[in-house]
Amino acid sequence: MFRLWVIFSALWIAIMSAIFIADAHLLEAKKTFEVEGPSKEKYEVVAPPNATEAEVVAFAQRNPRADCSATKTGPWCSYPAKLEMPRKPIELLVIYLAFGVPAGALVIGGGFYWALSGFRRAT
Repeated sequence: MFRLWVIFSALWIAIMSAIFIADAHLLEAKKTFEVEGPSKEKYEVVAPPNATEAEVVAFAQRNPRADCSATKTGPWCSYPAKLEMPRKPIELLVIYLAFGVPAGALVIGGGFYWALSGFRRAT
């Protein structure tokens, strides 16, 4: 019975890992966006594959260039400043499910085995 638990636990963890990797887009390449600010300054934003254009524009607006503004301009403003968006934080629920379900099954199965064997101590 323990061997079946090991096999099913390994399968469960592998399936949950595959779902997590596919859902979080961890294996996809990052996308590059070119954004222009209000003072005609340019940004090249490297973003995660699941980022929307609105998120990229909001990220560029939160990180303005100090060397280009309405009062300060120069030829350097025509060259894009490179910014990299961080990935969204990892959702821990999937990790808890991946390891919690097999651990819970082991505890419950062990309890049933102990109860059906008459609550005897292992010697």
